[in-house]
Amino acid sequence: MRRWLCECLSFVGFALTTSLGGLSSPSIAADAAANKLDFGRDVRAILSNNCFKCHGPDEKQRQAGLRLDTRDGAIAKLESGKAGIVAGKWSDSAIIARLTTDDVDLKMPPPSSGKKVSAEQVEKLKRWIDEGAEYKPHWSFVAAARPELPKVSDESWIKNPIDRFVLAKLDKIGLKPSPSANKVTLIRRLTFDLTGLPPTPAEVDAFVADQSPEAYDKLVERLFNSARHGEHQARYWLDAARYGDTHGLHLDNERSLWPYRDWVIGAFNRNVPFDQFTIEQLAGDLLPNATQEQRIASGFNRCNVTTSEGGSIDDEVRVRYAVDRTEAIGTVWLGLTVGCAVCHDHKFDPITQKEFYQLYAFYGSTADAAMDGNLLLPPPVIKLPSAEHAAQFKAIDEQLAVVRKQVSDEVAKIEYTEPAPVEGKPAGEPKEFVWIDDAAPSGAKLEGNSPWEFVSKPAPVFSGEKSTKRTGAGNTQHFFTGATAPLKIGEGDKLFAYCYLDPANPPKTVMLQWNDGIWEHRAFWGEDKIAFGAGDVPGHRRLGDLPKLGEWVRLEVDAAHVGLPAGKLVNGWAFTQFDGTIYWDKAGLVTRTPQDGTGFESLLAWETYEKAQAQSKVPQPIRDAIKLEADKRNDDQKKQIREYFLTNIYAKSQPLLAPLNAKIETLNKQRADIDGAIPSTMVMADMPQLRETNILIRGAYNKKGDKVTHGIPAALGGKLPEGAPINRLGLAKWLVDPSHPLSSRVTVNRFWQQFFGRGIVKTSEDLGVQGEWPTHPELLDWLATEFQTPTARTGAEGTKEVSVGNWDIRHILRLIVTSNTYRQTSAASPLPAPHSPLPTLYQRDPENMLLARGPRFRFDAEVIRDSALFTSGLLVEKVGGKSVKTYQPDGLWEAVAFVGSTTSQFKRDAGEALYRRSMYTFWKRTSPPPSMTTFDAPSREVCTVRRPRTNTPLQALATMNDVPYVEASRHFARRMLLEGGATYPDRLTHGFRLVTGRKPSPAELEVLVALFQEHHAHYQSKADEAVKLLSIGESKRDESLNPSEYAAMTMLGNLLLNLDETLTKE
Repeated sequence: MRRWLCECLSFVGFALTTSLGGLSSPSIAADAAANKLDFGRDVRAILSNNCFKCHGPDEKQRQAGLRLDTRDGAIAKLESGKAGIVAGKWSDSAIIARLTTDDVDLKMPPPSSGKKVSAEQVEKLKRWIDEGAEYKPHWSFVAAARPELPKVSDESWIKNPIDRFVLAKLDKIGLKPSPSANKVTLIRRLTFDLTGLPPTPAEVDAFVADQSPEAYDKLVERLFNSARHGEHQARYWLDAARYGDTHGLHLDNERSLWPYRDWVIGAFNRNVPFDQFTIEQLAGDLLPNATQEQRIASGFNRCNVTTSEGGSIDDEVRVRYAVDRTEAIGTVWLGLTVGCAVCHDHKFDPITQKEFYQLYAFYGSTADAAMDGNLLLPPPVIKLPSAEHAAQFKAIDEQLAVVRKQVSDEVAKIEYTEPAPVEGKPAGEPKEFVWIDDAAPSGAKLEGNSPWEFVSKPAPVFSGEKSTKRTGAGNTQHFFTGATAPLKIGEGDKLFAYCYLDPANPPKTVMLQWNDGIWEHRAFWGEDKIAFGAGDVPGHRRLGDLPKLGEWVRLEVDAAHVGLPAGKLVNGWAFTQFDGTIYWDKAGLVTRTPQDGTGFESLLAWETYEKAQAQSKVPQPIRDAIKLEADKRNDDQKKQIREYFLTNIYAKSQPLLAPLNAKIETLNKQRADIDGAIPSTMVMADMPQLRETNILIRGAYNKKGDKVTHGIPAALGGKLPEGAPINRLGLAKWLVDPSHPLSSRVTVNRFWQQFFGRGIVKTSEDLGVQGEWPTHPELLDWLATEFQTPTARTGAEGTKEVSVGNWDIRHILRLIVTSNTYRQTSAASPLPAPHSPLPTLYQRDPENMLLARGPRFRFDAEVIRDSALFTSGLLVEKVGGKSVKTYQPDGLWEAVAFVGSTTSQFKRDAGEALYRRSMYTFWKRTSPPPSMTTFDAPSREVCTVRRPRTNTPLQALATMNDVPYVEASRHFARRMLLEGGATYPDRLTHGFRLVTGRKPSPAELEVLVALFQEHHAHYQSKADEAVKLLSIGESKRDESLNPSEYAAMTMLGNLLLNLDETLTKE
């Protein structure tokens, strides 16, 4: 295997796409230099990174009275009489003097800060001051306005407005776009981008053969209409939502939130408009007459990490939850680091601490508990019955109605009269039930040191015709188990037996034992000679001295005292002694409970019995009525008691009603089983009474400052939309209001990132002052306004099959993937042609910021795993359902486990669960799936909108050696052997097409065939190694295939799955 790895690495180079270059390129810098400097693009970052900490918006931290984040503050005269900035004259501006002085006491930033403004940056500041020192609000805090479409050098290249903005930029720089990618590359790129899976060779062939102008548009719509699209699109959102299958922290128990995940998948497959998508997730529970689906959607608000750790303080934990939820809003919809204002005013963005807590107030009164017990379903929760469940309930309820009517009719016919009481014994008083007399109970299996000996008179007999006799030395006993009609122990019952001790040969110890499944219920008299049990416990109770010799003595034992409380069933009895001779007779129970199949014939007797029971199966309302004195009950209570007695208890009615009651019980159990199988999910709700919200001093939960109410940052409009309620619903409506400057920009930027590997703003989690400047600001604003109110039409849009509406997600995705910008080839040589003085496109723009070529980067974790399963034929395409536990190394969960956690032990699922899409992999937050995190997936403990993209040896080792990939290679090999044709070159060509979409070149095929032959020869001589390789994974190998050939092709399958081209979006 190691030798093969080396060959693979040599063959493919295994040089996956890496993060390219720095934050800017010479071409972009040249573009900026050709124009007047822009404060936001060119200057603000210099000031914010080096000066704002002491001279920015935070008044408490401001030094020397100088404020540089506003023009008024910057040009104001200081106590020295100078101004920080003198517009039009850098030489008179104090900040330039302080930045360039050699005096360490005057130098800014202070050397102790570790910061330094470069000479290039100082020159930029000088130029900006001389140009008038114009301040502008940061672009992201100004509502997007739809820009005019720019003129371009080549109208024929334009597919839709995206191309205009991109080409206009390239025209300005002096670059030309790259040619279009070939059709094989395009269908592979597009299929991966819209479904997360590769196209099949048949799909590739059909697209290549389709020469119609609408071929590409038809492909786009086919992929949109696949259920795979929603699964693929949802995974990006679940990172942002920080969805997980466990609570996180401490116990990290499992919780049920997967129906929310399925809602997200369905929403993308239904193309739910983004404004509705937002409102239902943030406030679905607050919508009028909220539907089940809308309440499920509100589960977004329950995705945060929770705890039940001992010693935690409710108020502290509640603050943590609300802060987390507020920060999630900030990241996902605002694209701002609002969490920086938890402790103080934001150092860079115009968000005060007060404004943070005004946003926080929207989550300050949620109904979920702070300490939720790490339960599977911590309230608020809802059940999710399907239409099938409803139909099943209806059918059962109809049957129940029929049977209950039959019972009611029969009860109405009963003419019940209370039996006359036995003289001197009130109804319901305990009675003696004899279980053993002349014979053991029915079904009893008689055992002992020696057979049971029944004797008759003149031997001592207390009752009936016989008693039992036992003589022995040491421990000796006779006993039985298995009585078919066991004793039913009731409240306050006493067990009894009569014994006669022979005076001529008395025992040292007498013991009685009872069996309710175990022999741990014992009472004895006399010396402690019998070696059963020890101490004063239910299995070893000493109740006194030996009974009197030579006469019959009644031994009586409180059943509860020997561990037999009400409800226990006794099926066996033992008569035990140490030495001597004993006669035993008449044994049983003093009880109110009917025995041996008998029932109550007296309502009063049953009432007396029921009052004495600590626990009962009788419905609580009837039990409560029985506890009342008869003269205190109303007519309805009397009726309920009587009807329940006649229906369920009365001995004379049971032969007729018992079968009907049994049928009702069966139907009720069926209903309960169905109800128990109905999934439930966590949802959000607010408390009826709002909690007070205060600014928290330094963010400390127990240091409350001024009281605040729900509110919106002034820089973002300062108020909710007209008529919006002051709750989460109002917050959600504000986020998707057309005047909002951020939500649409933030969202389309993430869509762009999804397809091109980086957003128009690279820092998609931060569009604020500290974020990067957009590479194409006008394009970003055009997409943002187009998202809100579409005007462009592309592809199939405008036909009766495809309509377009406001906030239409697919409209934006369709614009992106149908643009020529997206369709460009990604090929770019890193080195110039020999003797060429010109830099290559790659050298000019390593990060493809200018978009002069198509996107190229390593696939995400989910796509890599799912593609391997799909190519091999193992992938189980089943949409939705509970998360599954697939392959992972042993011991990972145990390493982070706490005692009592429901996820302390990892138990892998079996069968098709192992081969579901990665979307459905069980996500334990304190130990996320290693198959995902190895390829940079987040833990989802916090919301993530931009994954890092690394390339490490561990990734290569995982895809080459991890069980799911080796197993997939085996099934992939089977496909090549069975589907690929009669020759090895044909089979390898088929495999190559399955992973790359294209046919291999002659040179590539020659290498593949040579490697196969080498491995084939190896496994022909090492048959045991072939079998071992083919045994990896739970699925069984195809026994009909030749093992050496099968193993060799498995190695080639593994190689093909690890090609750079396989793992990379080209």
